[in-house]
Amino acid sequence: MKNKLGFLLQSAKCGSIALVFSCVGVLLLALVAQIFSLSENLLPYINQGLKVVALVVALALCVKEEKFLLKCIDASVVFWLLSFVLFSLLGGQFNVVQLLVDLLLCLVAGVVVGIVKSKIN
Repeated sequence: MKNKLGFLLQSAKCGSIALVFSCVGVLLLALVAQIFSLSENLLPYINQGLKVVALVVALALCVKEEKFLLKCIDASVVFWLLSFVLFSLLGGQFNVVQLLVDLLLCLVAGVVVGIVKSKIN
């Protein structure tokens, strides 16, 4: 029971940290877009990249010990859920295709980081 709780807590912590990194990235993106007058068509792609980078950094920093792949996948899903809730509350839009693309990118990032961490340790 303690191992399961530790597993879930580590995944929740990692997903939450990734969400914080993502929010900071989005705020910086808004500042850069305002200063340099970036195209509105370009912003969603940059935002997507920022989310993936935030998740990869959080996974690399937070996932420790064993079961790297499972922890990374679990943390990726936690991040996906948290970011979906936060950004849909802020943006007010619901797009199924974007939701699935976000999930796919989060899972791919989680699997890649999990495999790399497994091979390193």
